[in-house]
Amino acid sequence: MRFLVNHKILALVFLVFLLMSTFVGFAIDQNMIDEYNQSNPSKNFRTVPNATVAIIPGAAVYGLTPSPILIDRLRCGLYLYRNGKVKKILLSGDNGTAYYNELKPMLQFMLNNGVKKEDVFVDHAGFRTLDTMIRARAVYQIQDAIFVSQKFHQARAHFIARKVGIQLASYESDMRIYRGTRYYRFREFFARLLAWIDMNLMHTAPKYLGDPYPIQGSGIDTWKGSIL
Repeated sequence: MRFLVNHKILALVFLVFLLMSTFVGFAIDQNMIDEYNQSNPSKNFRTVPNATVAIIPGAAVYGLTPSPILIDRLRCGLYLYRNGKVKKILLSGDNGTAYYNELKPMLQFMLNNGVKKEDVFVDHAGFRTLDTMIRARAVYQIQDAIFVSQKFHQARAHFIARKVGIQLASYESDMRIYRGTRYYRFREFFARLLAWIDMNLMHTAPKYLGDPYPIQGSGIDTWKGSIL
């Protein structure tokens, strides 16, 4: 009998803990979204404030072909550059194996569309948004930027940028309806919670840092010989 009572108490404690954790998680997530919405994000490049650099995170590629999500990010970043909204472009993505390379098609797109070689920087170690933003500040010494990505991704990037000291404007690159959008939104809820834990509790460092490449200089050394 005592065993059954103890078992019920433990089950009740676990249920209360689960409910409280869920409530806290939703509160953290909503606060992050609210802060992002208050930052005046843009859906049109004409309304984005000028900045030093456009940060474009990687996404899926199929061989050397960017996915729809990635090609829209690249096109929006190019709009910013061509219209004088930014002077530099930082491409950040996964180049961790010989069999998967997000950065080569990203770089080729920019160079093939007339972006000056010295104006393109490549971050080989942008495995996560956390890596991208911390390395943007520490390695590329970026103080102000425009983050170019779809809306579902922006709140997390804005939160991390604020934590690392980057003044970030947001350009939502949603140019179509994407397959799997519901999944991305669902996944992003947990990604935002993980970002909050990483930045506030674990103080997680990026996988790699490395030598500085100031964004005010030339970006050629960040990719010549390693990608092209």
